Amino acid sequence: MKIRLLLSLLCLLTLAIFQVPALAVSTASETLAVFVQTGTSDVDRLFQERQLPQIERIAAEMDVPVRVIEADQALPAAVSITPLVVFQNHRGRSVYQGRTTTLDRVRNFIRTSRFVPQAETPLVREQIPIWENGRARIWAPIKISKVTGTPPPGYDHDAFLQEAHRSIAEGFDRFRYRDRAELGRADRGFYMDFYPWRADDGTLFLSVALYSQFHCKEPVFEKKKPPLIAPWKNRKKLFEQAAALLEAEVVKRINDPVGGDGFDPVAADVKTASWESIGLALPAPPKRAEAAGALPEQVPRRWTLVSPNRVDRPMIQFRFPSPLDQYRGEATRADGRFVLTERLRAQSADAQVVVDTTSVTMGEGTLDEALGGSLLLYYRKYPEASFTVKKIEDDGHPIAWGRLTPVGVSGVFTLKGTQKPLSLPMEIEPIIGTDGMPRLAVSGSFQIDLKAFDIEGADGPAPQRDMLMFDLYLLFEPAE
Repeated sequence: MKIRLLLSLLCLLTLAIFQVPALAVSTASETLAVFVQTGTSDVDRLFQERQLPQIERIAAEMDVPVRVIEADQALPAAVSITPLVVFQNHRGRSVYQGRTTTLDRVRNFIRTSRFVPQAETPLVREQIPIWENGRARIWAPIKISKVTGTPPPGYDHDAFLQEAHRSIAEGFDRFRYRDRAELGRADRGFYMDFYPWRADDGTLFLSVALYSQFHCKEPVFEKKKPPLIAPWKNRKKLFEQAAALLEAEVVKRINDPVGGDGFDPVAADVKTASWESIGLALPAPPKRAEAAGALPEQVPRRWTLVSPNRVDRPMIQFRFPSPLDQYRGEATRADGRFVLTERLRAQSADAQVVVDTTSVTMGEGTLDEALGGSLLLYYRKYPEASFTVKKIEDDGHPIAWGRLTPVGVSGVFTLKGTQKPLSLPMEIEPIIGTDGMPRLAVSGSFQIDLKAFDIEGADGPAPQRDMLMFDLYLLFEPAE
């Protein structure tokens, strides 16, 4: 059996174990809850006028009921801002972490969350500025580059960093440095970058940039031409000035109804309630629907891969582990075959899957472009990744109707020109779809260490930032 995955997507991924569900996606137990504060601000007004109707349309296309909830009552602690989008079903509950103006990312959030919900691991940050605004907490990681140009004699970068951080703290009015902070899914972040350059005459030029947590490639604000300028001896005041400038820009972004980073904090005096008390208890698992049609006399031997549509279960999902699992996506197009011998044993099967790398998506075009860059998948130099299976171990029984066959698969995984051995558990199950047609579901999971493939990880704690997880659900139909 050979499985070949043309997945430039692999750089962002690590797989979680999951169970094979019924062929049809069951939505009876699903809810998309949208929390709002009507009349609070232009952010809320524009969201309800423009984005909410489109989110409701997307949910309707995916057969997911939407419930709009006014945040003027007791609320779960996780609801600290509005608008806030929460998806839940019997598998768990997930909070959307992205711009509500990026509707394809909202669609991606629903598709991936309905099968692999978020975990509850908090994001822990140390030595970080935090602004507590009502229930909301806004966090701002600070990056200060080394002094370039002509550093002064005896320049000590560590000492310079300590001095700069103290000056930045002095320049803030709302933010306060915290030794440690556990951040929730609804807490929002902005990255503050400082780039000092010193001229021969001792003049310090300080450029700054502000990034949304939802897009680390394109700044939402920068001041480089002209930069902030002062004599080297006045560098403390210059960093204070820069901090005040970036804090003011954060305030602007929060109150901006158009850019996608705006929100309204929930008031601190709003009482805390459980999800159950507001009618959002997690439902019991739905019963698996009985398939229509009679079983064929024998499991077909030749199968061809079916690419999912917008409402089907994704065939290949990827994500970082919690608490970084807001970075997730899928591959949407592939060709493949699965061929069994007359004995119908998995150990003698031959299969191949080729995934179109242009179909890899996180639901946001600019992020998808970043996936193909040299720091990640580097599509231009390495147009494909592959997993070639060398050995399959089954349980000694043939693949049969009404039976899930567990197998152990081992082989060689190749990514960005680097080969690594890989072993993973998989499951094979022939099923009958609700349309009465036979299907073969092949599922499995694995994870990779990005460092082993010279791929840049996500921003966040180790080791999660360097791990990518894949969830596979490959669905085949009988070949003609």
